[in-house]
Amino acid sequence: MNNMKLWLAALSLMSFGVVSEAQESLEYKRAQQAQQPQERAVQSLTREQQEALDKQDQAIAQVALDIVIMIDADKVGEVWDNASLIGKKVITRDDFIAKVAHDRGALGAPGMRMPMGLRYLRYDGTGNMPAGAFVNVAFDTQFANAPQSSREMVTFMLGQDNIWRFVGYAISADRRPARSHIRPRSTPPASRHQLVSE
Repeated sequence: MNNMKLWLAALSLMSFGVVSEAQESLEYKRAQQAQQPQERAVQSLTREQQEALDKQDQAIAQVALDIVIMIDADKVGEVWDNASLIGKKVITRDDFIAKVAHDRGALGAPGMRMPMGLRYLRYDGTGNMPAGAFVNVAFDTQFANAPQSSREMVTFMLGQDNIWRFVGYAISADRRPARSHIRPRSTPPASRHQLVSE
């Protein structure tokens, strides 16, 4: 439970830079640039702005690592309990626990885990993703029973209150990038992907 309190505190702290208008504007531009790389304009940041972004990225990456470590420790229910409301509407607690157990069960115990970076995205609300800014944190993880490493992805969504909230966990054992999908509950989840929330 203390780990969860630390996780929630870190999640709240990591939004420190997003609250300011300048930071929010930079996040929006970053998400737009990720969505439309061919239209990307060269943007120069002040040293302070870059430091704030770097610090936020480090905080988000640390929370994502804490989440996969909780999943490693069979605390999947606690991960779902602390997910965003959107995520909880998409998948029930029992379904989330069963999905993670299914996806990771055959892989065995996790071994070496390497961070692969963050990717910012913005969706306009068409398709199966709600409108908003998202960040995916990827890990390349070696599991005991897998012949090659797997890609784990933890997804966060920026709330209207400018706080990043955990919305998804996905694992792909075939080395293709994993994707978090937000689907209505009536639609069965894809066999290799898992959503946590928002």
